[in-house]
Amino acid sequence: MNKVLLVERLVPNLYRLVVEAPEVAASARAGQFVMVIPDERGERIPLNLADWDKEKGTVDLVFLNLGVSTRKLANLKPGAMVEGIAGPLGRAPEIPAAAEVLLVGGCYGPGGLYPLARELKQAGGRVIFLAEARGPAYLYWQEKLKKFSQVFLTVFRSDCLGPAHELRELIRKIKGENPDLSLVLVMGCSYLLFKVSEATADIQLKTLVSLNPIMVDGTGMCGACRVSVGGKTYFACVDGPWFDGHGLDWKEYFNRRKAFLSQEEQALIRLDREFWKKME
Repeated sequence: MNKVLLVERLVPNLYRLVVEAPEVAASARAGQFVMVIPDERGERIPLNLADWDKEKGTVDLVFLNLGVSTRKLANLKPGAMVEGIAGPLGRAPEIPAAAEVLLVGGCYGPGGLYPLARELKQAGGRVIFLAEARGPAYLYWQEKLKKFSQVFLTVFRSDCLGPAHELRELIRKIKGENPDLSLVLVMGCSYLLFKVSEATADIQLKTLVSLNPIMVDGTGMCGACRVSVGGKTYFACVDGPWFDGHGLDWKEYFNRRKAFLSQEEQALIRLDREFWKKME
């Protein structure tokens, strides 16, 4: 079990969780994730590492309060315990030294990309950060990210599932103004991953996307996160989470993304019933 040190709401529906996890903190790398079990009845959920402190033995996680398990995490208080944290898991992305990289983060993405921005800047790379959100009220950690970014940009899209013309044009503009830009890393909702990959494919700009959203057990045993990239089959949890956004079979990915939608909806209904029963 792991002790909770801090739970705070960053912006509407996004939370930061700080827990004691010395073994994870000791070997964490930028771009990795952990599997968290909220309580003894909880499922395993993948959360990106947003920061860690080796001396204190703590890790920071930023997550979207959406399903049953993340609601449980959002309601924890300092001093409480989570059932378990496994990690660090996944392969850190391979980035050439002193590379010029565009990091695109939406939703929980800016938190998960923060360690990468820090590592890249400290290694002599040039970081361009693009934060995507519904509006200014949904931005967080701007100052932290600006500290490790030569360029910090924002794009607001009130309808995250609507047309992405502005996103496409902005990425074209960024590439035009930064001809040495050679790599894009994207973290956030599935639609953002897809739309950025679509935009960068047009200008042949290498793009890696983080596929945490389709993971279930995080060990490669369940097979729920099988994806096809360049005609080959991989498991997002053990072979990823970073994959070529241009080679990914997006139709297959989105089908897998919906695989447990019904079960997730039923779990939320049960949680709601339990809550109101306690209130009686």
